[in-house]
Amino acid sequence: MKIVVVGGGVAGLVGARALLRKGHEVVLLEGSDGVGGRVRSDKVDGFTLDRGFQVLFKAYPAAQRQLEYSRLDFQAFEPGALIAQDERRHVLSDPFRDPSTLMPSVLSGIVSLKDKIQTLLLVNELSRKPISEILAGSDETTESYLRQRGFSDKYINNFIRPFYGGIFQDTSLTTSAKAFQFDFKMLSNGPTVVPAGGMGQISEQLAEELRAKGCIRLNSKVAELVRDEQGRYSGARLESGEVVSGEALVVATTAPEAARLTGQTMPPGQSGTVNLYFAGTAPLYKGKKLVLNSNLNPLVNLAMQLTNVAPEYAPPGQHLLSTSLVGSFENSDEELYTKAMTDLCRMFRGDAHAEIALTGYRPVAIYRIPYGQFPQPPGIHPTLPDNDSGEPGLYFAGEFTEASSINAAMISGEKAAELIEKHL
Repeated sequence: MKIVVVGGGVAGLVGARALLRKGHEVVLLEGSDGVGGRVRSDKVDGFTLDRGFQVLFKAYPAAQRQLEYSRLDFQAFEPGALIAQDERRHVLSDPFRDPSTLMPSVLSGIVSLKDKIQTLLLVNELSRKPISEILAGSDETTESYLRQRGFSDKYINNFIRPFYGGIFQDTSLTTSAKAFQFDFKMLSNGPTVVPAGGMGQISEQLAEELRAKGCIRLNSKVAELVRDEQGRYSGARLESGEVVSGEALVVATTAPEAARLTGQTMPPGQSGTVNLYFAGTAPLYKGKKLVLNSNLNPLVNLAMQLTNVAPEYAPPGQHLLSTSLVGSFENSDEELYTKAMTDLCRMFRGDAHAEIALTGYRPVAIYRIPYGQFPQPPGIHPTLPDNDSGEPGLYFAGEFTEASSINAAMISGEKAAELIEKHL
């Protein structure tokens, strides 16, 4: 059976590879010059630049099924974070997974002792709770969930808002509490990592078998989908006019593109981010933790000295700093670089070493990602599209059928392939 997959992101790659392994003829059409969608890395002047600050939670069940971890040379972050506020960088961490931070975490006044105890209780509860149980039942906002559990404004504003607000690209914390609990569980159950060669190595591994069989066609933007005389979806027409035909069609694009191609209702809205990279000759800080910005009116949501985790991200003698901004900005690149550097100086104020090092940092690249993910308000997940479009021959594979995460994209690709097999 010949199957056409539109979109070479993680979901499309997983679905296409699964179908190839089942013996089907697969053609994957990718509109850009490379696979991976948002999970791509670029090489610029010896630096490895992920397209947006991205990490992988090793505890992701789908990632464990789909990836050969041993081949990705994972480099792990330290649990917790440094919280920049005024002239201090407070340590907040899990002392069970990072024993060296026990005293700094206990003594830090950035959150209350009650909050720290509540966090350990939540770690214990969610790490033991099955994912199916987390995803079942009623829903509410992340902020409402945390307040009901007794967490303080201090904890929510100084840690949760910048940390999980960065993950969800929503610092208002109106994201579903189910999404928060799932991610909290993943963080509790395993390390956060990046491949030494960049996050794009994940997509490249998923594409290996497809590329070896000549299944991937790059720079093949789809203009519209095609139906046969019986109304069954039978292929895709490229912008060049060429029609690529198949007996089944999988749309594995972003939600807005899936809506354009099919006319079907997709999750509304979009959450964006801007990622700015800076490079210098000295690291700003030691250790492998994120630095969260809990100052008033922040521009930079978080900063990460990526070369502290993966030295391979920079050429010898250089250090790479990733900074993330939540939202979309109309400022010019130069304005954003200047404003971000001003905010970085505020985040590291009082640290003489960091202040001196920052004077030698220069811009490397900026990535504007207006569609980083779809918003996930409470109650949205049961309303998401099914992998079966309801139209003959047409299937969906994309995070928009599950949730906004790499894990969800992989699950959607798996389900689409299984569904096609079932319908044969």
